[in-house]
Amino acid sequence: MSAAAEVEVAAEIEGFTASRERFGSVLAFLDGAEAAAVCHAELEERLQVASRELFCQLFSDHLDMRAQRETRVAVIDADGTARSRVETGHTRALSTVFGTVEVARIAYRAPARPNLHPADAVLNLPAERHSHGLRRLAAVEATRGSYDDAVAGIIAATAAAGQTPGRGARRPSRSRHRQLLHRPHTRSRGRDRRRGTRAVV
Repeated sequence: MSAAAEVEVAAEIEGFTASRERFGSVLAFLDGAEAAAVCHAELEERLQVASRELFCQLFSDHLDMRAQRETRVAVIDADGTARSRVETGHTRALSTVFGTVEVARIAYRAPARPNLHPADAVLNLPAERHSHGLRRLAAVEATRGSYDDAVAGIIAATAAAGQTPGRGARRPSRSRHRQLLHRPHTRSRGRDRRRGTRAVV
């Protein structure tokens, strides 16, 4: 393997450092005295939470890797305007069944026009912050009984889904779950956090 290839492989592995550390902490817990002293129910509960946090971190690390690998392309909008101004580091939130992650991507800009993000189309991101998986969960829970039961079902299913990897705990509020049930199929444009401009999908 060439030196350049070795550097590339090392960079890819480094990109998942947070996930590896989180998995290592789960293994350390399972191998320790604390896990050996708890009953199966508590162990099951702890692993359920840990697994969601781990998958949320993996999701986040993968998105970060895709952002690092994203290359610039020639972009012309529907009106035929070339997007010659290119900026990296534009982010938007995505609430998933595992937790809330941030998606960083390149923005293609033009004066007095909304930003374009080709990576959003590649990922097939929804215009709103809720992922397709979270929307499907809301649709299923909405058929099970009362409105409050549906909200409680979503919260229970995503009990560990309040943490944004590497950015501290952020548990989705009950109002956000209610909003998801109110508008499971509506669309609104996501906000580009870097400049406060509208992100076009």
